[in-house]
Amino acid sequence: MTPDSRLDQLEPLMADVLQKVDRLIEGQGQLIELATSTKAGLEQVKATGDITANGLANLTTSMQQGLANVQRDIADLKTGQDLILQILREKLP
Repeated sequence: MTPDSRLDQLEPLMADVLQKVDRLIEGQGQLIELATSTKAGLEQVKATGDITANGLANLTTSMQQGLANVQRDIADLKTGQDLILQILREKLP
């Protein structure tokens, strides 16, 4: 076999191998892009979750304080009603 005929046999094989390597490199690049965009998406979801959790905690605290104020106002009203009833009982025969 001559060197030229050997080269003629090797060239298609090398071209095929190089084409497959190029496809593998391209596939790796696509995987890296996908992983990067997925990571960015997850970070956005995490940030949104953190904001939501903080908002919910603030709302819960605010509602608890509001409920405590309402309960205190109700207790004050009941005390006032009891005092009014006591005064009316003393004044009315």
